[in-house]
Amino acid sequence: KLEPRLLFRMMSDIAVGDGKDKPGEYQLESYYVQEAFSLIGRSTEFTVEEKARLEFTYIDVLATPWEREGYGVPNLERYLEKHPELFVQAIIWTYRRDDGGEDPNEWKVTPEDAKQLAEKGYRLLEGVYRIPGHDEQGALRRENLAAWVATVRSACAELARREVGDICLGRLFSAAPVGNDGVWPCEPVREVIEDLQSSEICEGAHTGLYNSRGVHSRGEGGDQERDLAQKYRAWAHALQYSHPFLSSTLLAGMAKTYEREANREDLEAGVRRRLR
Repeated sequence: KLEPRLLFRMMSDIAVGDGKDKPGEYQLESYYVQEAFSLIGRSTEFTVEEKARLEFTYIDVLATPWEREGYGVPNLERYLEKHPELFVQAIIWTYRRDDGGEDPNEWKVTPEDAKQLAEKGYRLLEGVYRIPGHDEQGALRRENLAAWVATVRSACAELARREVGDICLGRLFSAAPVGNDGVWPCEPVREVIEDLQSSEICEGAHTGLYNSRGVHSRGEGGDQERDLAQKYRAWAHALQYSHPFLSSTLLAGMAKTYEREANREDLEAGVRRRLR
């Protein structure tokens, strides 16, 4: 019932309060934060940048790795698509240099802000799912994605975070949709992965894919894992000639992971049956 402008101002002011609220009082429930952002998100009164800044302020609530069905951070994702330096900034906040050196002044974080920014950076890296590189019509383009990735990789290399930067890119790639041919990942992402042939990108994608399974109910034995292994094995087979690196490193690796888990679940189920 609030006008979007008033709601936007209210959510902004809450975020920069004086911190004197008593514990347990004035706590906003996650559901209502999501509802507020849904209303703000539908409004045309604000720019993508304005919405993105407010979404980043509430990223702890909006971007949860285990929950993709909520509002999320759609405007922050679109802003990130136009500003790859924000992705680099999140990596800098979250991970230290691998050479023990110091970052340039424009990238430095003050000690008093380090912990808070590290948490924000981690939330951003784990909470965005939109693959960058869309054109004005909303289609994901290989050349756009490749340019975005090149910017991130170049900056991370200069700031002594090449390996962890690739791992973070791989995690982002793990959110890619299935391609038009029914094979994962979609064509632009598979082309970029094949072109780069980075083991760290595959490592990050492997972890992201594995974690995306989340909490799940299960029966006895490893049938669920065997089904997943079969799915990844089929995708690996479909791309073995056109994208051999992606097929053998990431997709076959996922199949092997779930095959091992299926065997382990079978063994544990057998042990439980004998102990009954």
